[in-house]
Amino acid sequence: MARVAGLRRALAACAHSVSALQQGSSNSLRPAAISSLVETAPSTSYAAPQTGWLRRQRASNASQLSAAAAAAAATEGSAAAAQPGTALYQIVVVTGDVRGAGSPAPAVVTLVGTEGESEQYLIGDSGEDRGFERATKKSYSLQTHYLGQLQRVHVQQLPSLSDGGGVGWFLDRIDVTGPEGRHWTFPCSAWLGRSNHPAGLDGDHERNLAPCASGVVGPPVVAHSMMEPNYRLLGAPLHVEAAATALPHPEKAAAGLKGVNRKGGGYGGEDAYFYCTNRNGITALGVADGVYMWRDKGIDAGMYSRRLMEFARHAVDLGTTDVLRVLQFAAKRLRLEGVLGSCTACVVLIDHLQGRLAAANLGDSGFLVIGRRRQERTAAAGGGGGGGGSSRGSLEIKYRSPQQEHSFGYPYQLGHYPEADQPEDAMLTTMPLSPGDIVVLGSDGLWDNVSEEELLAEVEKDVVEGVKAPVISQRLAFLAFESSLDKGRETPYSMGASEAFDMVYSGGKSDDITVM
Repeated sequence: MARVAGLRRALAACAHSVSALQQGSSNSLRPAAISSLVETAPSTSYAAPQTGWLRRQRASNASQLSAAAAAAAATEGSAAAAQPGTALYQIVVVTGDVRGAGSPAPAVVTLVGTEGESEQYLIGDSGEDRGFERATKKSYSLQTHYLGQLQRVHVQQLPSLSDGGGVGWFLDRIDVTGPEGRHWTFPCSAWLGRSNHPAGLDGDHERNLAPCASGVVGPPVVAHSMMEPNYRLLGAPLHVEAAATALPHPEKAAAGLKGVNRKGGGYGGEDAYFYCTNRNGITALGVADGVYMWRDKGIDAGMYSRRLMEFARHAVDLGTTDVLRVLQFAAKRLRLEGVLGSCTACVVLIDHLQGRLAAANLGDSGFLVIGRRRQERTAAAGGGGGGGGSSRGSLEIKYRSPQQEHSFGYPYQLGHYPEADQPEDAMLTTMPLSPGDIVVLGSDGLWDNVSEEELLAEVEKDVVEGVKAPVISQRLAFLAFESSLDKGRETPYSMGASEAFDMVYSGGKSDDITVM
């Protein structure tokens, strides 16, 4: 209660200081005036924030804070034009049209791009701007340094002055327009805080929103939230069937090492995986690939990837619905336990109710989504024939996650050493899913040895035969295994090596292989 009371006082003081500065629009954001509030607000997540979007950009002393506040007041009314050396971002916050969607609580937003991150900006904090009402849009102007390509928006709901708690807020999406007219949509369509909804759809108090994947074939991501979540619960949410196969490196297999494949999780060599479904209707899938060379230093090279997947599953079991926070939670637990090593990682969350996929991918593990071709869906909906019997088949790759590499053969990876990449470096993706879509996750043992065309042909054959996820994962894993042993085969790895080293290279790459 002491923390709640202190936070109420901080909110009141902040609201007073902000209102004293405001002479025009209440929607011109100033980070300096809210720094004391941001520092006072306790984290509502079970994993304490570390680096990235929650780094505090504090004024080092009172004079700096006063100077920043004075500068903010001097720019009042000039939000329509960016100041020299800054960039102007227009932000539209859309609250959903569902029962109990509104909230009197303010929030803090942070934009993160390829050129850095903005300050933390307080919204919905005072006057007519207080809180967020159901089925409304609120616009804000944010001046900061140029952020480049936006990668995510972090949103954190703060306690309400009225009750000191986190009153539920159903955030539909945040639209951002950059200084060059570039537009990004960051869908959410989920609850932040305690829900007032009869279905009890509670959510985390903070979320990382990823932009919609460009060029994705499929329906829009619940635009405008005009679909009542409870209706989706009573209707037909997605049903997800998951299975995985892990195979160790051929040399490890020859030495008697076998892959361990169980329902919900397993490993093969330094590869590891997990899958599960939590109480919030989220199916989580994860693949990690440990770095074998740590064995030369006396470190169990597979421990890091296995423990990362175990902790990621634990985060999902706790109820988190934010894919980046799943990865952050797992990485933090590894640091606390002192686990040594490093690995790549790919974590995917599938929301059954919203029909949406959210992914965090770091390194050269990854995923792709296969679905029916647009014309096939149209023909099926209209009851017409395909016409001509296209040899291209009825399926297509809707999306493929890009690999993250510092250089060829040197992927991004989490690890115990200071130079390791961080969870915040992961590429975040969100996209819609349709019934019948097939999501394939894999370590580089799959992607280095099987081309997209070969993978699509195998999956299409499996779909025609009517086989299920366990058989598809096994067939893809053994296809990659056979390709890795073929020294005369042209593979994604051989083409990449030929380009990187300016030489002709052929054959597959022997490695641990995981397919989900």
